[in-house]
Amino acid sequence: MIELNKHKLTVDEEEYNSKKYDIKFSEKVGRLSPTQFEIRNILNDKFRSDDIREQAIEAAIVNVPSDSKEYARNILQKLYEKIFVEKLVRYTEIHNMNQDDALEMFVRFNSGGKSLKKSEITMAILEAYWPSAKTEFGKVLVDSYKDFGSDFIVRSSLMLYGDVVKSNINKQIAEDLKNNWNDFKTALNKLEDVLKDIKMEVSRFSGSWNVLLPVLYFIYYNTNFKNNTDDIRAYLIRAVLFTYFQSGTTGKLQQMKSRINDYNYEITVDMLDQISDLRVTDGKIEDIINTEKGSRVAGEALYYLSIDWVNKNFKYEQDHLHPFDRFDATKPIAVSHEDWLLWRGNRNRLPNLQLLEGRSNGSKNDMPLIDYYNDMNDEQKEIFVKQAIIPKDTSLEISKFGLFYEKRKALLVERLKKLLG
Repeated sequence: MIELNKHKLTVDEEEYNSKKYDIKFSEKVGRLSPTQFEIRNILNDKFRSDDIREQAIEAAIVNVPSDSKEYARNILQKLYEKIFVEKLVRYTEIHNMNQDDALEMFVRFNSGGKSLKKSEITMAILEAYWPSAKTEFGKVLVDSYKDFGSDFIVRSSLMLYGDVVKSNINKQIAEDLKNNWNDFKTALNKLEDVLKDIKMEVSRFSGSWNVLLPVLYFIYYNTNFKNNTDDIRAYLIRAVLFTYFQSGTTGKLQQMKSRINDYNYEITVDMLDQISDLRVTDGKIEDIINTEKGSRVAGEALYYLSIDWVNKNFKYEQDHLHPFDRFDATKPIAVSHEDWLLWRGNRNRLPNLQLLEGRSNGSKNDMPLIDYYNDMNDEQKEIFVKQAIIPKDTSLEISKFGLFYEKRKALLVERLKKLLG
């Protein structure tokens, strides 16, 4: 709305525009002051018509004091000219627009100002139906969930109460989340507990929380979820190592939701085997075996292979067993040139990698594996062989790397198959 009485103007004197008008957004729709004009009314045909525009303006300023009427006439005439003559303001009526389209349009129009993500706008829509949503979210996103963010709760609500693919937060979903908030919080606590039962930490998934949503759905709708802890572990490790959510995330979440419903609200290994992307095959295991140091999958594979002994309070790094640089040195005399080239190609792959605590890595550096092992006492050797999954009765000399690699590869394949259910 715009104020037509020049004596009642309230404008910001710090405003950089040289010409100032008292224009404000008003929440009092239909209840404006007698001297205020609702700007959108200038679009009425009576202001567009040359024959009756003058009468329309006079009717609009009837309550304006006499010493402000000329000021008011000039304002309404200028509005008419800007819209209908200069056509500086353009508008298009759009019909049958869904919420996603409206949000996309808002983001594009808003790009000239503060850039807003779609998730921020979705959160604003949620708050329109549940004003205290952000406050309640803040109470949940602490401790193990402190790095998850409100997007996690929004998508969880879509998973539990709506359609993940459409991604539309509407009044019904907002009310479902609000009315079932205590049940939702209980499910989050149970999710944390069941992960601890399988020696995992919720916080580990703060950057990849989509993988948790099918488990949350299972827990929320099935009170007997603890009967399926092995199946849950198999699902989580398959989803991570097979990079299930690397693309098509919402479609895959909806697929998991439908599968869980079909299997009496359970996650089972049999159910996983019906989904091609989650089915265990020799090819997928070979892909994991061939991952190289520094890759996310190699790090995740080493973590799950070491899950029985890793300490959540320590920081671990991927480390070579046989030092990487050793393969750039002169080859052992007894090793053929072809074998040496093959070994150099395999030196950076999973069968030559271990998970090593940061402080230990500093002491190992590029020490030959045989020297590193011989430098330990008997107790340390026993622990090392177990934790690093070292094949028994296998030489740790660099000249025997080929045999070491194949035997450790076989052990890793066996362990991975067990982890993957």
